[in-house]
This record gives sequence, C-alpha cells and structure tokens, in this order.
Amino acid sequence: MKQRIRLWFGGLSFKSKLLTVFIPLVLVPLCILAFLSSRIFSSSLIERSVNDVINESGLIINKFESIKKNMEICSNMLVTDLNRLYENFPIQRNEVEENRFRASMQSRLTTNLSLFGEVDAAVFIDNNGKIYTSYVSGKNESATIRSGLPRRLLEQGNYGTAYWFPMEKRGSMTPDPDVPVLTLGKVVININSGEKYGTLYLIVKEPTLSAFLGSPDQSGQKNYFLVDERQMIVASSDKQRILRPVTDSAELGLLGEAAGKNETMTRNVNGKRLITVSNFPGMNWKLFTVVDVAILTKDIGKNIRLIILTGFCCLALSVIGANFLSKAVLHPLQELTKAMRRVMDGNLQVQSPVQTQDELGLISRVFNTMIQRIQELMRTMGAEQLRKREYELALITSQVKPHFLYNTLDTIYILNDMERNLEARNTTKALADFYRAVLSKGRELIILEQEIKMTTDYLAIMQIRYPDILRYEVYIPEELRSAPIPKLSLQPLVENAIYHGLKTKGEPGIIRISAREDQNKTIIRVEDDGIGMSEERLKEAAYRSGDGQIQSIGIYSVQERIRLYFGPQYGITILSEEGKGTRVELTIPMIKDRRSETDVQGNDRG
Repeated sequence: MKQRIRLWFGGLSFKSKLLTVFIPLVLVPLCILAFLSSRIFSSSLIERSVNDVINESGLIINKFESIKKNMEICSNMLVTDLNRLYENFPIQRNEVEENRFRASMQSRLTTNLSLFGEVDAAVFIDNNGKIYTSYVSGKNESATIRSGLPRRLLEQGNYGTAYWFPMEKRGSMTPDPDVPVLTLGKVVININSGEKYGTLYLIVKEPTLSAFLGSPDQSGQKNYFLVDERQMIVASSDKQRILRPVTDSAELGLLGEAAGKNETMTRNVNGKRLITVSNFPGMNWKLFTVVDVAILTKDIGKNIRLIILTGFCCLALSVIGANFLSKAVLHPLQELTKAMRRVMDGNLQVQSPVQTQDELGLISRVFNTMIQRIQELMRTMGAEQLRKREYELALITSQVKPHFLYNTLDTIYILNDMERNLEARNTTKALADFYRAVLSKGRELIILEQEIKMTTDYLAIMQIRYPDILRYEVYIPEELRSAPIPKLSLQPLVENAIYHGLKTKGEPGIIRISAREDQNKTIIRVEDDGIGMSEERLKEAAYRSGDGQIQSIGIYSVQERIRLYFGPQYGITILSEEGKGTRVELTIPMIKDRRSETDVQGNDRG
C-alpha cells in the first residue's frame, strides 16, 4: 500500500503535488481550530465571567454591609446627641426656646450626616408630633404622622433596635418625593430614665445604592439588581425595574432555591443567560446578576466565520499558487543558488540572471546590487586608504618645510651674532620642541593641551622672526584641554593667519587662540585682525574648487583628517571680512575627563 502511494505521488506533477499537500494542510487544521476554539473559548469566557460576577457581587455586598453599619452607627450617635440636646432644653418650650431648639436640632442632624456620606437625610419626630429635618422642606411634613410610619416603628416594641422600612416612594419625610428611599427607624429614649423622646429616621435614596451596581451596560451583557424579601427589585442600574416584582420564571426559580441559603448560586439558562444570586444577610436581600451568554460569546462566532472564510481563501490561493509555483519558482531559484555558491567560493565577478519581475526577480536584483556594492566598497576602501596616506604625507610636507627650518636657523645665527643669547636659546628650544612633537612616536591623535603647546612653540619662533608684526594670545579652559585632536591641526591655521593676514597688513597685528564648549563639542577659534578676505578670495580659500582641485593642502588636510577621525559633523568653518580680519573655527569632540589623555595616547600607540 505504501509503495503504491509513493508511486502514485511520485507520478504527479509539481502542481498536483502542491495541491495534494496544501489542501489537507489548510482545511483539516482550520476545521479543528474552529471546533476547538469555539468550545474552549466559550467555556473559558463563561467560567471567567462567573468568577468575575462572584467577585464583583462580593464587593457590592460588602459595600452594602458598610452602608448598613454606617447608618446604624449614625443612628446611635444621633440618639446620644439628642439626649444631650434635651438636657439643655426644657420639655415645654416657649417660642424663642423652640426656635433655638429647632436650630440646634437641625445642626446636630446635619453635622452627623456630614460624617456619613451614604446617609442622604435625617428626620426626628418628637412626642408632640413636631418634625425636625436635616433638609429644608417647604412642604407640610405633618402628613408623615398620618402615614403611620411612627406607629409602625413604635409597634416593634424594642426601642434599642433599629428597624428597617422597605424601599418605597412616599410624599413626605423625604427630600425628593419622586425618588424611592430606604429608611432606618429608631425610637429615641432618655438614656437615664427610659422616657421616650420621639422617633428618629435615617434615609438613603435608591440612587445611592444603585450607584454601586454600576452604570447600565450599553451592550446589555451584564445587569445587576437587588431584590428584597417581598421579591421586589429595590435597586437596579435599569431605573424602569425599580419597585417592580420579579416576574422572570428562571429568576423566580433561582430565588426560591436560594431561600434560606447563605451561598452564591449560578444557573446557565438554556445556554442563553447566566443568572447568579448572592445573599445579603444583613437585610435578607438577594443580589442578582444576569449575563447574556449570546452577547458574551458573540466574538466567538465572528472568529469561527473568519476561520471558515480564511479556509476558503487559503484553498483558492493554494490552487492558484500551485500553478505559479510549478512554473516560476524552480528554475529562478536554481540559477540564484548557483550564483550564491560561486560567491561562497570567493568569486565576486558573478551576476544572477533576472528572469521575472516578482519577488524572485527582486531577490536576484538585490543580490546583483549587493555584489556590485561590495565591489564598489572594496575599491572605495582601497582609494580611501591611499588618499588618507596622501593627506598625511602632504601634511608633513606642508608643515615641516625646509625653508621654515632654514629661516629659523638663520634667525638663531643672527641672534647669536648679536649676542642675544637668551632669545637664541629660547628659539632653539622652541624649534626642538616643535619638531619633536611633529616627528616623534608617529601618533596621529593627541590631546588639545599638547597641540596648543606645539602651536605656541611655533608662534614663539615666528614672533622672534617677525617681532614688529606679530603678537599672540592663547586661552584654553582647563576642562577642555583633554579633548582629542589630530596632530598639527592648529599650526596650518596659524601659519595662514601670519602669512595671509598679518604679514601684508603693514602694521602690528594679533592672533588669538581660544576654545569654548558648545553642545558637547569643543570649538577652537583662531582669529586675527589682519587684512581679511573678500568674498571671492574666501571662495578661493575653500577646501576644494569647483573642478575638485585642492586649493589649500594644509587646511584641506586638517578638514579631512578631522572628519576621518570624528565624523562629518566635525570640521572647519572660515569667516572673514575684508579689512577686519579672519576667524577660523575648528570643531572637535569634547572630553572633560583628563584620563582621556591616556586613552588617546594608548590608542595611538596601539
């Protein structure tokens, strides 16, 4: 059997082989994925929803318990305060005393309510039927007496216990007659004698309770509501259901099962609804949560439809792709593989034939471009290395000029002949230090402090040679002296300032060298008050002319070496104005740590 299958599969075309393999690989996993994802996701969502509901229900019930306890604490505090108030006023009061008593009573009521934010209002009715409220009422509260509320409270008998009236709407003894209220009643007695002073009522509005049930879910997925012992809905995020009886058969059935049980119960009603009921023992109430399973799992149906649609698309693409792959893939891939193998053998003079304009053709073109760029990069690297060496040789040639050495030695001879031995000695020392820095050890990067020393040696020699035309000033902040700089970067700038700025001026001039910090860079300025340059002359002093020829080998060498070592963001800027002088700014990285000097020197030696 296996042999027959192998022979049959081997006799198929490449296209048929692709279809034979792709169709089962696409359809079977997608069917399994659709079935398992539906079952697993549905069970997971329902289980997670039940756990979330149980946790949320526990939090809501704890909050209701807290409201209940706070109201009872508030009633006890008010009973104590009312006892103290009656101690300060006679039972029989004239009009003035009654006004004072009423003001004190309202103050006591409002003060205590401010400590318990859940309590919306408080009412006290004394034995004479006088009503005192924590709110300002423009209505005749005497209707409260006719409502029978005090009588019902007194009929409870136990004056030390709080009595809870059911949630209801009433036209009196409430700050808002249109809003259902929950009322706690308590008989106020004289603590010492047991004499009855009246009845106290604390009022909580229904919105205060339903606020903890959350806002109505716009999707209709989840709904909370409270049911009292009368099977009436006393708090709900759906205002239309408040103070209406529970009529749903499933909810009534679960309510009957939960009667007398202190546990959370959950029922899945025909796979359409999840109903959870939690017990609120403090009030003998039940907290219901209804979750719409269809809305909860609606995204699962979308995922299944998307999987099925994807399956059909993949099937169609498999058929179409098999045709193209069988014709367009094999031959271009074989040619590209051959070209890659020749490159692996070290042959860069190779091209992959571009036979198509699709991704395979793009790969071939990218491969050819990559080979060309590698070749160009190798040629460029060789040219750059040669150019770098040319710059270094040109720099040494331009700086260590024989005529500078000859002229300096002539100056030393003349100074000795004139018996100016001290100046001759200083010139000789400066010349020796200058050439020692230029020629010794072969380091290309030094620190700015060393470069300044070498430049001042050069300036000292030139000042002796041209005492009538040259003065110089150098100011380099201590924290910038450790900045790295290519050797002999400042001397060409100083030399240009002397020969092209001051020497032809006809009167004494000055060269100033300074440095400053700017955005983590060191800016070194070399400026003179010489003859300056016109705009045309400034263009001629640029690093390269329009035809690419180097105009000033010294300045160009400095510019290129700085960019070579530090990058294109560093280099030289020249500013000049005819008749006023020239300013050259050299930008290099800033290193404040003096230990960098050792690092620079160590790198150069390496």
